[in-house]
Amino acid sequence: MSVPAARADAAAAWAPRPTLPGHAYHDVAVWAEEQERIFAAEWICIGREEELPAPGTYLVREVAKESVLVTRGKDGTLAAFFDTCTHRGTRLLDGEGELRSGVIKCPYHSWTFSAGGELLATPNVVAGDGFDRATRPLWRLSLETWNGFLFVNMSARPELLRDSLARGVDGDPTDLIARWRIGDLRIGHRITYEVEANWKLIVENYSECLHCPGIHPELVKLVPLFRTGMVEGDEGAELADGVVGFTRTGRTNRPPLPGLNDRDRQIYMGNTLFPTAMINLHADCVMTYRLEPTTPTHTRIVSEFLFHPDTIARGDFDPSDVAEMWDIVSRQDWAVCERAQLGVRSRAYGGGGVYPFNDHSVAAFNDRYRASMA
Repeated sequence: MSVPAARADAAAAWAPRPTLPGHAYHDVAVWAEEQERIFAAEWICIGREEELPAPGTYLVREVAKESVLVTRGKDGTLAAFFDTCTHRGTRLLDGEGELRSGVIKCPYHSWTFSAGGELLATPNVVAGDGFDRATRPLWRLSLETWNGFLFVNMSARPELLRDSLARGVDGDPTDLIARWRIGDLRIGHRITYEVEANWKLIVENYSECLHCPGIHPELVKLVPLFRTGMVEGDEGAELADGVVGFTRTGRTNRPPLPGLNDRDRQIYMGNTLFPTAMINLHADCVMTYRLEPTTPTHTRIVSEFLFHPDTIARGDFDPSDVAEMWDIVSRQDWAVCERAQLGVRSRAYGGGGVYPFNDHSVAAFNDRYRASMA
């Protein structure tokens, strides 16, 4: 397999770079600093717009040790709040669902808020007490949407989501991803994993393929480039001859997504949305990972498979073939990430390791991480 000239030149100019030090993957002080400098300061993907399908629906996610509440108001507008009553700090809601009577009612003292955060009712607290309800709405945080994904940001003056995405680990994904029209797609399948590994190890593993020949025998049959340890071609990684679906057989009965060109239908493309989301583009669907770090050494991973609504509506719709293939690859990855988690605690690894050229995407992720951590 030939190597593009530009890539060969870049490899020749590469100088091996240091990884993060071992303690960055397990130290509680590093973890605490990440909560402030990354998870409370960056745009964090927390789900899909479709998870709030109608006015009066809501979902709750944990971000930076905070419970974040997203609602859809009567007019269809989405809003995000800290999931905390402005009276005495009680947690308001959990999970996801539909608001009773379209309002948020505190389970402690029954203070009641609209889906838009306004304080509507304060039982046993009256105007004569000198209390002004207008001064105690729910505390709001920034919310933006992109291609059907929900992003929240807790900082007082966040940069635009679009600007943050443009500084992506894998470059600006906007133009490429636009062809897949992800905003039109809907969740057809979901798998949740609990992985005993630091979130950064998982992103780093996703960003390289030096491990692919030894860890992913099923994957390299579908994507021959991965046998070389490379993760990208000129634009995406070409599928093997005759492969039309990201399945164990290379076959599928699902039609290609509308809007894709001939080359799009013959490649796999992955992209990291810093810090904790990854998008995998296929001809017939899109698979996403959303990481929910819970401790320095544990990460919940939500994997969702997005399909065109017309495909989901078909009587023969069955996502099990692509879900099976990705489940195999994912579990192989999680197993080596858990072994890496054990290894980085070694005193010998205290100063970290090294990145050769084929780890350049991992090094780019580390550069973005170091910049965020100042």
